[in-house]
Amino acid sequence: MKTLNKFFLTFSSILAFVSVQPALAQSETDTTMMVNGVCEMCKMTIEKAADIKGVSKAEWDVESKILTLVYDREVTSLEAISTSINESGYDTEFNTASDEAYKSLHKCCYYRDPEVVKTHQ
Repeated sequence: MKTLNKFFLTFSSILAFVSVQPALAQSETDTTMMVNGVCEMCKMTIEKAADIKGVSKAEWDVESKILTLVYDREVTSLEAISTSINESGYDTEFNTASDEAYKSLHKCCYYRDPEVVKTHQ
């Protein structure tokens, strides 16, 4: 009888854990956004800027200019992530970085300059 009780207790615990997992994951959002940049240095800066509280994944692709994100909607927003990236000097599909923030980038990262973009192609 003790073995049967242990079995039901273990089974109930597993069932409760499995049923709670989807509820926890519902607040996570998997999405992408376009972010301008040209090189691996840009990649490091963009990913660091996107790594704010509530973001569990931020991965920028140099070639496609796409930032892949997984974040908790209850902790942060796409707007907050975009703003953080803008503050680091990079334009997103939602907002433009200030000229001051852009000019703080290393000159090899001046993605608005056609000559710099050409050298990275």
